[in-house]
Amino acid sequence: MSHIYTGLDVGNGEIKVVVVNAWKNKYHVLATTAKKTLGLKKNTIYDEKKLKTSILQAIKATEEKIGMKIKEVILTVPANRANMTIENGLVNIKNEVVTGNTVISVIKDTVLNAYDDTRELVSCLPISFTVDDTASVIDPLNKQGKKLYLKAVVATSPKEEIYPFINIVRSIGINIVDIIYNTQADYYTVSSKELDRKMGAIINIGSDITSVGVFNKGIMIKNSYIPVGSSSVDKDISFIYKLSLKKSKDLKEKFALTSSRYADSNDVISVENTENKKITINQVQISEVIESRIKEILKLTKNEINRLTKREISYIIVVGGISELAGFNYIVEEVLGRNANCFNMQILGARHNKFTSAFGSSK
Repeated sequence: MSHIYTGLDVGNGEIKVVVVNAWKNKYHVLATTAKKTLGLKKNTIYDEKKLKTSILQAIKATEEKIGMKIKEVILTVPANRANMTIENGLVNIKNEVVTGNTVISVIKDTVLNAYDDTRELVSCLPISFTVDDTASVIDPLNKQGKKLYLKAVVATSPKEEIYPFINIVRSIGINIVDIIYNTQADYYTVSSKELDRKMGAIINIGSDITSVGVFNKGIMIKNSYIPVGSSSVDKDISFIYKLSLKKSKDLKEKFALTSSRYADSNDVISVENTENKKITINQVQISEVIESRIKEILKLTKNEINRLTKREISYIIVVGGISELAGFNYIVEEVLGRNANCFNMQILGARHNKFTSAFGSSK
C-alpha cells in the first residue's frame, strides 16, 4: 500500500516543500517547491504575517504541481536549544507477546517525566529493546516474554522555540502529523546501512544558520548551530564589489567557483554595480572571496564537532544549497579531512542539496 507524505522545511533562506509517494520502502518524489522566506531570520520569526504568506505560497505552488490539496505535513523544526538525553522505560507484556501497542506503551513510559512543561517532545529514538533477559533486540514485535525494556534517546525543545512555527502552519489550515529536527531529517536522506553502524556528523549550511549534528548509529546524540551561513558569502561579494545581494548571489551560483585553485584567470564578467559603474570581475578573485568565507564556516563546524564529542568520527557529510557550488567538495576535504564530503542529492525530482531536510522528513 502506498502513502503520500509532504515534508515542509521552513528555512531562513527558502521554504522547501517535497511531496513523496512511499511504497515498499521506496520514495518517489511527486513535486518539489522552493520559495523565498520572508519574516524569518536566524530561526527567529520577526514577522508572522510575512512568514505565513511565504509558507502559503510554497504550499499553493506545490498543490498546483500535484493537482491535489495538501492537508497535512511533516514539519522540520529548529534545534537551537534541543536537548538529548538517554532514558529508560519498562512495561509488562500483555499475554506475553509483544505487539505494536506494547511498543507504544514502553515508549510512553520512556518519555514520562523526561522533560518539564516548558519543553516539547520532538522524538524518542530507540537504542535497544530488551525482552526479559534477551538484550539488544532490534525489532521486539511478536517476541515472547513478560517484560519489555527500552533504552532510547529522547529529544526535546523549548515550546517557545518551536510552537510559533507549528501555530503558523496550523493557521493556514494544515495539520502537522509529525515534527523533526532538520539535521535529523538530513540524516534520513543520506543514510545507508554502512552509516547506520558508524559515528559521524552532518553539517547543513543554511542561509543564516549552519547546523551541526553528531550521530551514533543513525541517532542524533549531540547538536549545535553556528549563526553564519551562505548569506554571508553573498554579503562579502556585495561589499567588495558594491553589488546588490541578488546580483551577488547570481554571480556566486553562475560564475564563480568555490575553490580559486580551479578558477580561470582569463574568465571575466562585466557588471554594473550599485554606483551605476561598469566593473570587470575576474573569476579567480571572486572565487577567492567565496573560498575564504566557506573555509571560515567549515573551520567553525570542525571546532564545533570537536567540542560536541571526543570520540572518533568516521564520516562528515555536508548538505545545504551552497554545497552545490562548483569545487565545494575540494574545500570540504581540505578543511575537514578525507573522511568528509558533500552529499550529492540524486533523487529524481529533487536533485538539489537544499531539499535534503524536506525529503528526509518524509523518509
